[in-house]
Amino acid sequence: MRAYDFIIVGAGSAGSVLTRRLSEDPDVRVLVLEAGPAGTSPDIETRIQTPAAWPTLLGSEVDWGYRSVPQPGLAGREIYEPRGKLPGGTSNLYVLMHIRGHASDFDGWAAQGCAGWDYQSVLPYFQKLEDQEDGTGPWIGKGGPIPLLNAGLHDPNPTSAAFIAACRELGYPATDDFNGPQMEGTGWHHVNIRDGKRWSAREGYLLPALARPNVTLSASSQATRLLFEGRRCVGVEYDQNGTLQTVRADREVLVCAGAIESPKLLLLSGIGNPDHLREFNIPVVAALPGVGENFHNHVLTGVIQGTARPAPPGHLNLSEAALFYKSDPAQSGPDMQIAFVHVPFDIIVGQQNPNSVSILPGVVRPASRGWVRLASGNPLDKPRVNPNYLGTEDDTQRLVDAVKRARDIFATRAFSDWVTVELLPGPAVAAGAQLREFVRQRADSYHHQAGSCKMGTDDLAVVDPSLRVHSVDGLRVVDASAMPVVPSGNCHAGILMIAEKCAGLIKAGL
Repeated sequence: MRAYDFIIVGAGSAGSVLTRRLSEDPDVRVLVLEAGPAGTSPDIETRIQTPAAWPTLLGSEVDWGYRSVPQPGLAGREIYEPRGKLPGGTSNLYVLMHIRGHASDFDGWAAQGCAGWDYQSVLPYFQKLEDQEDGTGPWIGKGGPIPLLNAGLHDPNPTSAAFIAACRELGYPATDDFNGPQMEGTGWHHVNIRDGKRWSAREGYLLPALARPNVTLSASSQATRLLFEGRRCVGVEYDQNGTLQTVRADREVLVCAGAIESPKLLLLSGIGNPDHLREFNIPVVAALPGVGENFHNHVLTGVIQGTARPAPPGHLNLSEAALFYKSDPAQSGPDMQIAFVHVPFDIIVGQQNPNSVSILPGVVRPASRGWVRLASGNPLDKPRVNPNYLGTEDDTQRLVDAVKRARDIFATRAFSDWVTVELLPGPAVAAGAQLREFVRQRADSYHHQAGSCKMGTDDLAVVDPSLRVHSVDGLRVVDASAMPVVPSGNCHAGILMIAEKCAGLIKAGL
């Protein structure tokens, strides 16, 4: 059996970080297993590199294309859950907004049993990964692998500027940096763009690592089972183009397959709730009932307004500005994100009304929790995915209220020279029961799936504060699934931070 020091399952955001950092030691042999193909078509590659083309990648050949089980909170609809299936993972598909999250998010992790994950402890890892062009304060990172371009300094769309002015008109404060001490308010995004092109984890971490002789990338290689000798994980079985292969890890296996595939792989390997494992005759290696539980995601919807004239085409990421606010002053940080997109959010509406812009209200501290579970014992079958969107009355009411705020923003003087008539929900949808039904019928995934292999020390915890899987040795889970609670904003930056910190823990022997 071939042997490496580390086997990394998944070459997405977290896997790319670990590949680069662990291979900095030339004596360490690293194998990266990636389910997606090694390369893509020239057309797909052009779309990946073009920041404004990200919507065209959803549902493409580089997307896993998951769908949820029917969601009771969303009128029984099945929700599309995109995830990247190629080296670099979803960092090739996402909207490029760099949001760390609020300091209280990470302080909350520490308070829930994740020692060492408070904001001051994780701040150096955020700074290590970042290369921010503007000096907004001492909290920024300089010289890291991931560029942070301030959208407001690069000829932003005039409708984005109108959005910020509208929020200020309504009394919301301005903020220079959502990643600084004042996340609450309205301002410009920092985006992961360099020289006009997307700069993902693939460019920042994976490609430099693949130039090293001690790194091997095995593409089209979907992990099917973790291999154990007693309680120790010693390797991985994987399917490569229809052939099962095995490989050994002399030091550790690092599962970085994401919040949907990571719990699935653990379950297939006998780590999870024994009752669920028995459904598929999978022998129990470790009884961890939290595997696949605590799954959650941000949830959003869209308000679309027609415009009197076309908005200029986007040359950044289509979403350059946002508003973060607290739905309740008692919140420790912003629990709501209102994004502005200078194109129509809905494809059908956009085809009929190309001259339109969108405001996307979203709940970024959801109370609802769901699960990821096996659909069968076949490791190549997709798992069952249940984010349980709007599973609580609180989540529903906050999103309804956010739609009202979006309407208020469009009704300001700042937007009066731009907008004409509301296209979605539309003038016929009034407040009250009609607006609640609109939210149930039109709310959707924010694509920030997390929590299904949560870090902590409680009964549902899957990994400890060093990201080691409880009750076994030689195995860690390093991705968004380890987040006990998803941060308050786009979570790509948090995933990179988790992997940077994990690499530091491994190098320190922890």
